[in-house]
Amino acid sequence: MTMTDAPDQDLPDLASELLGGAVLYANDDYFAEKENLLRPHPAEWREHAYTDRGKWMDGWESRRKRALPGHDFAIVRLGASGVIRRAVIDTSFFRGNFPAEAALDGLIARPDLPLDKLLDDDAPWFEILPSSSLQGHHANTFELATPLAVSHVRLRIYPDGGVARLRLHGEPLPDWRALGGARAA
Repeated sequence: MTMTDAPDQDLPDLASELLGGAVLYANDDYFAEKENLLRPHPAEWREHAYTDRGKWMDGWESRRKRALPGHDFAIVRLGASGVIRRAVIDTSFFRGNFPAEAALDGLIARPDLPLDKLLDDDAPWFEILPSSSLQGHHANTFELATPLAVSHVRLRIYPDGGVARLRLHGEPLPDWRALGGARAA
């Protein structure tokens, strides 16, 4: 795994909301909603915008819990299953309230797998990005070397904070079951 400054745009974003990607769960999205992670447009800043929970932020933001053990996480169902080659954990506009580190886990499962199965301690998650340092207000880009395809990704942030966007660029793989199985030409 290496960190780079600019993502290569030749690989599609497998998590894209435009492809049907969705954030299925976040253990805490008190300040800003988990659904913002996959918005197709770049994050924006609204100088004088506030919500009933504080300053409006364009991203996913959890409450501070630095005195407590643990971390926050969100589960994303990819719009297209595939092999992720590059992850962008974008902290745009999160300057003092971004997570110090983040990690990614993946698994391959049916798109309609119930959420409780994804949250189960026995779910077969495997690490695709080990815990890595993040910079605030930056598109933190990581090259990944995993050869395994995934359908779901778990973004873990340590210990809490805000992430504007998550982009998971990779090679999509067809769902042969949805296509009726392999067919001869």
